[in-house]
Amino acid sequence: MKRIITVALASMLLASCQIISDLETKFLTVESIGKSTIESFFEEITGLEAAGEGLHHEMEKFFDSYYFKYAEIAGENLSINVVSASEGDYLLYNYEMREEHVATYPRNVWGNGWEVVTNANNVIYYGNRLLDREELLKSDILRIQKIVAWGYFTRALMHFSICNCYAQPYCYTPDASHIGIPVVDYIPKFEDQIGRKSVAEVYDLILSDLEKAMNILAEGDYKVDCFHVSDVACEALLARVHLYMQDWDNAAKYAKSVMDKIPLTKNEDYINMFRDPFGTNGSEAIFRLNQYDGSSSLVSIYDPTRSSGYDFFPNPSMHNMFEEGDVRADLLTYIPEDCEDESVKGKTFNAVCKHLAYKSLKDEKTIIPCPFVLRGSEMYLIHAEAVANGTAHDLNAAADDIKTLEARARGIAKTDVSLDYSDLDTMNKLIKQERVKELSFEGHSIFDSIRRGEAVTRPEDCNAKIKRLEYGDHRTILPIDQMEMQANDNMEQNEGYR
Repeated sequence: MKRIITVALASMLLASCQIISDLETKFLTVESIGKSTIESFFEEITGLEAAGEGLHHEMEKFFDSYYFKYAEIAGENLSINVVSASEGDYLLYNYEMREEHVATYPRNVWGNGWEVVTNANNVIYYGNRLLDREELLKSDILRIQKIVAWGYFTRALMHFSICNCYAQPYCYTPDASHIGIPVVDYIPKFEDQIGRKSVAEVYDLILSDLEKAMNILAEGDYKVDCFHVSDVACEALLARVHLYMQDWDNAAKYAKSVMDKIPLTKNEDYINMFRDPFGTNGSEAIFRLNQYDGSSSLVSIYDPTRSSGYDFFPNPSMHNMFEEGDVRADLLTYIPEDCEDESVKGKTFNAVCKHLAYKSLKDEKTIIPCPFVLRGSEMYLIHAEAVANGTAHDLNAAADDIKTLEARARGIAKTDVSLDYSDLDTMNKLIKQERVKELSFEGHSIFDSIRRGEAVTRPEDCNAKIKRLEYGDHRTILPIDQMEMQANDNMEQNEGYR
């Protein structure tokens, strides 16, 4: 049987790049067929720019349809509606995924993730070829360099995300020598046999690519909106990557750099930052997905007013986590608007409102969530965890970060926020709780548990079959899907799924 690869051909459509995939071929290499088409597409800068926009579109698809759902459904904070949820979501929720489930997460996360990597590699390779032309104007060079930087960022983010789903966390072994995912930093040939590398090798590529992207974007002084990759987005992702590595001092450094540049969204704008994404992006928006005139898979699983009901809702006990007046608690209760069906008016629902834009927005093309990939609040939480656990062991600095978020959320002065901590253990518990309150349902849940070396633990009011998975349990990561295993002789399956 032929190995599973992706044939990625770019074509310009509505100023973006549409990806054509041959599902009967392989995920990890690009066949020679279509090569001339790709080369002709990238002969002009406009083609490269279209491909750069296409990278953003493909990231939006990956995170909205697969990654965010996987992180939260397999995590600690959701309960399932067994009547309306899909079979794949049900299997994931109860940790029953197997390599033969090729119609759902094991294959979809893998296949769509590598599609994005393939297109990032095309952008990097052909962008650098364009830069070799002698006749380029300075303005042309800047245009090309920006798109190449987007390619580096995208390749780094995708390797990081795919590795989170299919490999144990960085600190699972002392030197991260345990099995990771393939490192695909080039355009492979059809006959290439691509195997998995260590997690350390995967992270080496991630860090290198992010440094390259950050340096290019910083030197070019590019002005972009939060729907496009920026140098600050590179710094923010570097902070997260170093956090996962437990490289505390570098995590703190990058997080603090972003904190100094990006102000937090004000209390009065907090709800609208999620529910009216084009009207109120939020001052802390670093990188979010542009779903204008599109659709959202997240809406389909969280909207309680659908005729079939919602698929997932917050564990009821989550409501008890918040102090009185905390604006974040309001995002756990859905109140139907006047424009909605009479059958739901007057009701309230326990629901994930972060991904439910207002249905009364005048422009129907904006009734979508535009989820965050990176935002300023996360940097405060990374900084708090890093300074508490790093060289300085500065618990007071960590407490100051938490107080900043609590004060914003409750609309009070930071001096009025009281925290009870006496040692590193109690401080880490406070940080963990604050991450849930601030970042819940944004694609962090299961990854936060396993990167800390903790069991995945769900509360008693959760309706899952399994409420606890010990650290290192093979079910905390996905299997490589059966079709890839059968088609690629160099592919190694995760332990526990063999």
